[in-house]
Amino acid sequence: MKTILFIIALAFGALFLWSGVAKIKDPVSFADAVRNYRLIGDPFVAVAAIFIPWVEVFAAIGVMTDRFRKGSAAILTVSLIVFTTAIVIAWGRGLDITCGCFGDEAPMNYPVKVAQNVGLMIVGMLLWRDSSGKRRVT
Repeated sequence: MKTILFIIALAFGALFLWSGVAKIKDPVSFADAVRNYRLIGDPFVAVAAIFIPWVEVFAAIGVMTDRFRKGSAAILTVSLIVFTTAIVIAWGRGLDITCGCFGDEAPMNYPVKVAQNVGLMIVGMLLWRDSSGKRRVT
């Protein structure tokens, strides 16, 4: 089970690392994507566009390590809850937007994106629950 959990943590972390790096590489596009949700305005959009990707990157790296897995999984899972809530609100408003998730410009397929995020939330909760969070004495 420990090996499977490690592989799941690596995949989960790699996904968020990829997502965070894509946003860091193009903060202007990510800021536009955040702005298009119409939930926060300037200057908060700029702050979010700079802050969120770095949280994703550091939490992604943390979830791939035993020592920081539990806390990092919690951070990423809560992030997914926030992102999914924003997606559902945009869907309810009928907004035709891009996700902003991986720096792509493809229009969002709302049902698919919500299902993907729910699946990722389940993985995040599994990693959080099954991580001991205990420091090992060597």
